[in-house]
Parts: sequence; C-alpha cells; structure tokens
Amino acid sequence: MTPFSTERIQSLHGPPALALRPAEMPALLDETDTPPGSRGRVRLDGKLFRQGGERLRICGVTYGTFAPNDAGEPWPEPAVVARDFAQMRAGAINAVRIYHPPPAWLLDLAEEHGQLVLVETACLRHLDFLESASTARDARQRLAQSVKATRDRGCLLAGCIGNEISADIVRWYGARRIEKFLAELADVARQADPEALVTYANYPPTEYLELPFLDFTTFNVYLHHRATFRKYLLRLANIASDRPLVLGEIGMDTLRHGEEAQAEFLSGHAAEAALAGLAGTFVFSWTDDWFTRGYQINDWAFGITRCDRTPKASFRAVAEIFGQPPVMLLKRTPRVSVVVCSYNGGRTLAQCLRSLGELAYPDFEIILVDDGSTDDTPEIAARFAAVRMIRQENQGLSVARNTGLGAATGEIVAYTDADCFAHPDWLTLLVHQLETSGATAVGGPNLTPEDGWLAGCVACAPGQPIHVLESDEDAEHIPGCNMAFRRDALLAIGAFDPLFRKAGDDVDVCWRLREAGYHLTFAPGAFVWHHRRQGPRAYLRQQAGYGEAEALLATRHPERFNILGGAVWRGVMYGAGLTGLRVGPARVHGGVFGQGLFQALYRPAPAHWAMLPSTLEWQVLAVVFAAGTIGGWHTLNETAAMLALTFIVTVLQAAQARPAKGHDGFAARCVIALLCWLQPLVRSGQRYRTRFGTPAAEPPANGKTPPWEGPVARFITLEGINRAVLLQRVADELRRRGHHPRLDTGWSPWDVKVACRYGVQLRVRTVQEFYGGNSAQIAIELQLRRGTSLDVMLALGGMAVVTGIIVGLYGNLLFAATLWLLATLLVATCYLLWRRGRVSALRAVAIIRESATALGMTPFYPITAPGS
Repeated sequence: MTPFSTERIQSLHGPPALALRPAEMPALLDETDTPPGSRGRVRLDGKLFRQGGERLRICGVTYGTFAPNDAGEPWPEPAVVARDFAQMRAGAINAVRIYHPPPAWLLDLAEEHGQLVLVETACLRHLDFLESASTARDARQRLAQSVKATRDRGCLLAGCIGNEISADIVRWYGARRIEKFLAELADVARQADPEALVTYANYPPTEYLELPFLDFTTFNVYLHHRATFRKYLLRLANIASDRPLVLGEIGMDTLRHGEEAQAEFLSGHAAEAALAGLAGTFVFSWTDDWFTRGYQINDWAFGITRCDRTPKASFRAVAEIFGQPPVMLLKRTPRVSVVVCSYNGGRTLAQCLRSLGELAYPDFEIILVDDGSTDDTPEIAARFAAVRMIRQENQGLSVARNTGLGAATGEIVAYTDADCFAHPDWLTLLVHQLETSGATAVGGPNLTPEDGWLAGCVACAPGQPIHVLESDEDAEHIPGCNMAFRRDALLAIGAFDPLFRKAGDDVDVCWRLREAGYHLTFAPGAFVWHHRRQGPRAYLRQQAGYGEAEALLATRHPERFNILGGAVWRGVMYGAGLTGLRVGPARVHGGVFGQGLFQALYRPAPAHWAMLPSTLEWQVLAVVFAAGTIGGWHTLNETAAMLALTFIVTVLQAAQARPAKGHDGFAARCVIALLCWLQPLVRSGQRYRTRFGTPAAEPPANGKTPPWEGPVARFITLEGINRAVLLQRVADELRRRGHHPRLDTGWSPWDVKVACRYGVQLRVRTVQEFYGGNSAQIAIELQLRRGTSLDVMLALGGMAVVTGIIVGLYGNLLFAATLWLLATLLVATCYLLWRRGRVSALRAVAIIRESATALGMTPFYPITAPGS
C-alpha cells in the first residue's frame, strides 16, 4: 500500500486543526488553511461530522461563563475574545462550547478565526421548569430567539437544548415527561432553523434518557481513572448507537491535582476519545477565569490557560493530541490484510475499493477475491493498482474468505464486503481495540447509507446484519461485513467452514472461536457503511439465504438453536433492523434514593413468545383452520383470531421500528409491516427446505448402501495410537467428504456428532484400553438420534391428535378427521425422513471404519446397527 506519510494521513481527515511538531510550541494558523466557519454548515457523516465535503473532528474547549463586559454582555471584551480565538486556533482547537446565546460580534470573530460554536440555548436546571407554564414558555422563546440569531451561520456547530438536568429532577417528574419536553424543544429549534443540528448535554446519572430525536449524543464525563474512562466511552458509544458521540466536558482542577497531573489527564483522555472513534471532545475549560451566579469563582482552576491566558502544561498536551489524527496515537501498527470477497458485486465494488485505498493506516494490503463473478468485477478491480485480485471458480463465501486468508501477509486479517465502504479510521480503531483488549477478534457496527426511501424501509426490517454483545466490549457475535482476526488464531480453528456458501460463516467462526477459549471484542467507533438490499424482492432473497445458513448452522451447533430453529443468543442484539418484539417497560436502576452515579437503563429482551403468531408454523396452522371454515366445520372464529394476532404482531413490530430521519411516515410503516410479515415465512420456509432437501454428501459406491452391521466396533492397534488421533482423523475425513462433524468441547458425553441428512444425528463415543507395550483396544459406539426438526414434527402431530379429539367431542367430526389425517401425515413423514436419514448415517459409518483401517487398526468385532 502507499508508504506511511503523516501528510497523507492528515489529508484524509480534511484540513487538521493544526499539524504539531511535538518538541515545539504550536505555530499560528497558516494563512492557507481554510477556516471551518467558511466551509458551510456542519453535517452528519455516520458517527462523525463533515463540513464542506471534508471530514471534521471536533477538538474543542468550553468558553465561559464570564463576568459582564462594559456593554453588560456575559463575555470578555471583543479584543480579548479575538486573542482567545487566535490562541485556540494556534493550539489545534477548532470549536468552543458556550453557555449563553452569542452576540453577532462573537459569531463574526468565530468565523474570522475558524472556530465552530456549540451554543447552549435553554437553562433547565430549576425544579419548576415543567410546573410553571411561564418558565417552560420562556425556555421555548429563548431557544427560538437564540437559534434564529445563529441561523445561516457557517460557524455554528449545533444548538444544545439543555445541559445536565439533574437526576433528582428527572426522577421527580419521570423520565418520559423530561424526554417529551426535550423533544418539544428540539422541534422548536428545527422550526427556527431546519438546517441546524440539535443535541442535549447529558451526564452519567441520567444516561437512561431516550432521546432519539437528537442529531448527535453529547455527554459530560468526569472520570479521572483512564481505564475506567475508556470502558465508559465504549458504553456511551453503544448508547449513541449510529449517531455521533461528543464529549461535552472533560476536565481536572489544577488547584487540587496540579498542572502536570492535569496535562497528563487531559492528553490521555483526549487520546482515548479519539481512538474510541468519538466525533469530538470539549475540554473544560479554556481559562481559569470563571464567573457564575453573580460571583467570580476563585477556588477552582479547570482552565488550560490561567486567568491572564498564559498557557498551562495542559495547553501543549491537549494541542499535541488534537493536532494529530488517531492513527498517530497508536502504540503499535501491525500489518493488516484487508480481504474483500465479491460475487457479482460490481455495482458497489468501486466505491468499496476506493474507500479502502483511503484508509489512514501505515501498513496494510488489499486482497480482492473474485469468487467466479460473471459481471464487470475484474474490469473494476483492474482500475485499482494497489489491489491484489485473486480469481477463482465460484465456491461460496467461506472458501473465498479462506482464499484471502491464505494469501494474507498481515498479522491481522480484516474482512468487509463488496457492498460496504469504510471510514479512513476504520482499521485504526479496529487495531486499537484489538491491541488494547488482547482479544482474538474484533468487529464494528455497520451503518445504512442514504440509498433512498425503500432501502431505508428495508434497513428497519428484521434479519439485518447485527452484532451481539455480552458487555459493552465483549462480543458474542461480530458481523461478517466488519470483522478482523488475528491470523494465527483463525488458522488454528480451521478457518471458515466451506459448508457456508452464502451466509452463516461469520456466526460459525465466532462460536468456534469462543468454544476454543478465544476472546471476541467490539469497537463501536469502527464503522463501515453497508448498502442494504434495494427493494423487497432482493431483501427476501437475502432472508432466504439466511434461512439456509441457519439450517446449516443447526447441524454444527444444535445446542444454540431453539425448537423452531431460531438462534439463541446469550448477549444483547444491536443493529439497524428489528430484532423481535419488545413487551413491557424498561426499568432504571437509580441507586439508593436515586443517587447512583451511573443510573443504567435495563430494557427487556425481545419476547420470543410474543413473536409466535408471526412464525411460519402458526400461519400454516391458521391455513388448516381456514380449510375447516371452507368445509363448513365452524372454525371461522379460530381462523380470524389467529390471523388477527399475526396482524397485531406485525403492526407492533412496524411501530417499534426506527426509520432514518426523512424516511418515516405512514407509507414507510406499511412497507415495514409487510416485510415483518413476509420475512419469517421466507426465512423459515428456506430453513425447512434446507433441512429436508439437502442432497447427500457423497453418493454410495455403485449406488449401493454400505451395510450396517452393529452398534459397536472394536479395533486392535499395535502402534500405540491414541483414540484422540483416531477421532481427529475421523472428523477430518468426514469434513473432507461433505459431512458435518462436531467435536466435543468438554461438555458432552459423546466425542463426535455428525449431522446427517433429513434431521438425523449420528453420535460417536469411544473408549480405549491399553494392554501393555504398544497394543491397545479402541471401542467405538454409535447412536442414531432424531434432530430438533423431527421432534418438532412429532410434537405438531401430537398436538393435531389432541386437537382433533377435542374438536370431535364438540361434534365437528369432519374437521377432527382432517386433523387426524394431518397428524398421520406428519408421523409418516417423520418415519420416511428417519429412514432416509439413516441411509445418510450409514455413509458416515463407512467413513469411520475406513479411517480406522487407514491408521493400521484391525477390526475384530463387527459394527452392528444402533438400537437393534
């Protein structure tokens, strides 16, 4: 890749606040730099900001409050403000946060000196702001006036509609009333200036406030311990979800801690914020000159300059962090191989490769694996000289990922998809989290770009790529479009399983890594943009592929799936799409008397029982009742009730969806509800089709089924071969010939489990007895078991029998006969599937025998059929 260059990396982040030379005092702003205030309004860019087409990282300080000047304004004299702004710009500071509506002359100075302004416009700290109609009205009026005063100003970063409403006041009024009032203020601000960004400065005791109407999340955090601060940043980043996260205040008092301690604290915390992928940080404060509630405060000194504006040690420390892009803050930059696998992904491939070429990381390579594409993928790849392309016949996603892994030269291998594009700091943030946590694998979120109204609806539908977290940084699953691994660990578990051709490879590899004792982590700031399917038809094809992957995953990890074939997660699912139906209110743990410093919100997990009416099985049963209605069997009420419950569940799901701003509305909710109805039908249907329709792994020789001679085989070895060697040989051979073996991880009474065809499982158990010297006997026991799908069919058959008896007692004999016929068909189907699955298991038995013979073992007792 392009050699490491400070200038190149800084150019990828737009004009920096200042490129610093560590051993020198910061120079003044170069005349060729473009002041941020002259580049147009600040816009959102995923979890970051953009201005004038250039990326923007907020490096700010709080400014004020001050004693009134000669004009009675709560600001220093204009000449002092001008000197302050110039000094800030020289110290790599590009934004100020102020606590009073600014006069026009201050905004003029901010634009002249390249300072963005975050304006707090409403004071909501008093107990009566909701009890007094006049107080609430005054807050709205002040807000509207302030926003109008800053309208069309390029130096405006955002309007802050409030700051740290105390936990006691929130507890007194209730969180819902506070959230509703803040939503009203946000609406007032947008009516006054539709182009302005809106935020609210929250703090840890009220982190549970749900404020989805904000453009970005702001938190004031005063945690002195760096490790604790870093962990809390990860928590806040997950709370912020797909919105930018800004630290509204961090600071330390030099009267109590000293100037050197303040410098070390601020530089460390600012670096952690940058490496966590935050959109910006405001240091509290610019100067020790602080005036509040009619008094000059003299018993604290949080400023990075003194009252006379002479800089403290923290001024230089903060400037050095603010003046560098995040990659310059990494302690180590191991080589990374970025692998992109593409099958007919030409529509978005160029954007993907272009973004990877702009990554701000010193040592990486890009490997494109073309998995037999028939579109213009090779021609597109040829336009990117830095991309190494490997072309192969179409063999599926897992094989393509393994091909990239085999060609990788990096210590770390990162994967993304051809329909994704990455932010320049993507690799930096992944590597930082991987190195800091000591984990084996790391993932990040995937955000939805602006692809139109219909794609926005699809992004909210169930079944989108998700990440599953067991804590703020410990992951159970990371999505395949944004994941990175230590290469040696990935090779140690056998890399990706070729069984997964379309999807499911990421889930399988995460579960296998965890079973092998490895640690997975998550970097919430390391995001990629992921194009969703562009319409319902493409979306449903994707869900069919996911259903096939789930059926295959169930053969590998049956203990991780419920009776209906859905994956069971221990952690919390995060992502753009719906993950179920939430029933019941969230609860806040406020601590004793509501005085907890970190008052967390505990949201109930999605209620799987409430999703039952949306399942394929439920709707098939509704069709059965509908057939009874057509036949005059008086089941109209049952059919109507079942269909009504299905309708209610889909409508509730659509109501709980959160479409992106600009894509919400009645039509959007209707489309989302339709997708919520169709998705489980398509996904579950493909799941059943894969379970029962997968072709045999290997046809029998000459069309004949190998004989099944008995449940136990005994072998004599004179070479001292341990049974673990035999089991590994058996697993490798089964896997090579298309079967799906699963090895014991220490919790099972069996050694190997083979998922055979038609929902049948073959369990293998071994025991070894040594006779002295190198001679030993190994006994192999085989057990044939039903899989979950067959158990479900038998259970449904039993339910049909019982229901038929009840219906018959009420006189509906025709309908009862239909139910009994259905039960008979289900049982007969189970029997046929069992017989066919048993044939598939015979092939696995033959492979076990061949593996033992290949190791030089001699059979002396025949294999007999299990259960015979």
